[in-house]
Amino acid sequence: MARHAYLVGYKALAKELSVKGQLHNMQMKAAHGKAQESIYRQRLESSEPKYAEQWKRRTRKHVQVYICVGTGHHTRGTRTPARLPVAVQRYLLEEEGLDYSEPQPGLLRVRLY
Repeated sequence: MARHAYLVGYKALAKELSVKGQLHNMQMKAAHGKAQESIYRQRLESSEPKYAEQWKRRTRKHVQVYICVGTGHHTRGTRTPARLPVAVQRYLLEEEGLDYSEPQPGLLRVRLY
């Protein structure tokens, strides 16, 4: 709307609408940041075992490595698939020859013997 007001000659209105738009944009980004933190904390609390970005747990026979790759909800564009999970999975299988499981979306478990 600010652009349209500017193009038809209402410079003062265009400036006012531009400032309002910028304010709304900052508020939206702050709300997204709060939502992201809330989602991260919910996943952290609901996951078993608890993890951060990478978490290790030793057992008698092997070491389990948990790798948080995310689910791609913050990938830009609706038609762009998440790239990190696919790249990490490919690396584990092709480069390292390691099997993995996915106990929950966005979390990979690798067992090292």
